[in-house]
Amino acid sequence: MLQPMSAREIAVSGLRAQRTRMNVIANNLANAQTTRMANGGGAFRRQLALFRGGPFGAADGRTPQGVQVEKIVDDRSDLRAVFDPNHPDADKDGYVKYPNVDIAVEMTDLIAAQRAYESNLAVMAAGKRMGERALDIMEV
Repeated sequence: MLQPMSAREIAVSGLRAQRTRMNVIANNLANAQTTRMANGGGAFRRQLALFRGGPFGAADGRTPQGVQVEKIVDDRSDLRAVFDPNHPDADKDGYVKYPNVDIAVEMTDLIAAQRAYESNLAVMAAGKRMGERALDIMEV
């Protein structure tokens, strides 16, 4: 059975998810020019945080609702090929594979994540104000 959740708990789940999303975007930006991964792999691939909303099982028997990061996946779109035969990672034709990270897209996603984070903070602040107002009414 679904237990009612407070707006605060739902907003906190949104804060956690958006924080993870912002961390993934920061990692994408930091690796935008990485042509060789430390594990010996090729160029870095852009990552995406996939969210899942709805009820989630909990150890205490409650079924909280909200949003959570289901998983972080690699973007399988094509890597950028740049002709640079002098680059140490160039293939036999002189092309270097660069990450599929578009700085403009990442910055747009970062702004959207930041605004969603701020919206969740606003929900928490509004809930706090309503609680304070309810206490004020009870004092009268």
